[in-house]
Amino acid sequence: MGSKPYGKLAIAAAYAKYYLRAKNKHGVHPPTVYAIADKVLGAAYKIKHKDIESERSRLKKSKQVISFTDYGRYGSIFKKKIADIANTALKPKKYAQLISQLVVHHGAKDVLELGTSLGITTAYLARNEGTEIHTMEGDKTVAGIAQNIWNQLGLQNIKCTVGNFDATLDQLQGKTFDVIYIDGNHKLEPTLRYFEVLQQHATTKTLFIFDDIHYSKDMENAWDTIKAHSTTTSTIDLFFIGLVYIDPSLSKQHFTLRY
Repeated sequence: MGSKPYGKLAIAAAYAKYYLRAKNKHGVHPPTVYAIADKVLGAAYKIKHKDIESERSRLKKSKQVISFTDYGRYGSIFKKKIADIANTALKPKKYAQLISQLVVHHGAKDVLELGTSLGITTAYLARNEGTEIHTMEGDKTVAGIAQNIWNQLGLQNIKCTVGNFDATLDQLQGKTFDVIYIDGNHKLEPTLRYFEVLQQHATTKTLFIFDDIHYSKDMENAWDTIKAHSTTTSTIDLFFIGLVYIDPSLSKQHFTLRY
């Protein structure tokens, strides 16, 4: 069984440790990493999608109760208010903006998101012109709510695949992606397995984005293992997300940037 999520005090301690070692653009020199610090982190704040944020606010107020299967918890079935899911599972606006800007910066045409949730971050990704989003969600009820939101926002460049990732990842055969965002299962073994499997759907220029790398001891161990992986070159720790490059033209270096 995976380790439990860190409590508020442990997260605060981990964040303080991160903040003290994090650098800004003046503390990094490799061009790829400097460009992230200089052109992405600041620009992300300028992304404004009031209509998407209006949908987020609506979800946070919804009293509707749904039953859904959480494959990240060994297929357990839960009943929850949509508002509770929205308040705990949705990526905050700051990071939805950042992930969207990373897609722009890398000129990504094809993006894979592993873990749709209620579809807010997916909507941010889909607002990038010329980008096709393939998102994967374990539960059909949750995916249906997300689809309704995309319909409301007029987003037609999203394809959603529903089901247990262990089965649905096989449907990606022959496809490659420019950005792969992994936010589907916050446990050590599945996270590492997804990294291995999804390298079959990557090129040397693909950016991997891992969610909640300091969420638990499991995820911190996963992050350390990914950093040490033979195909990993440069990584960037932004605390709530981690960026991984597998480009052999880059030196194997690890950076922590303040965001």
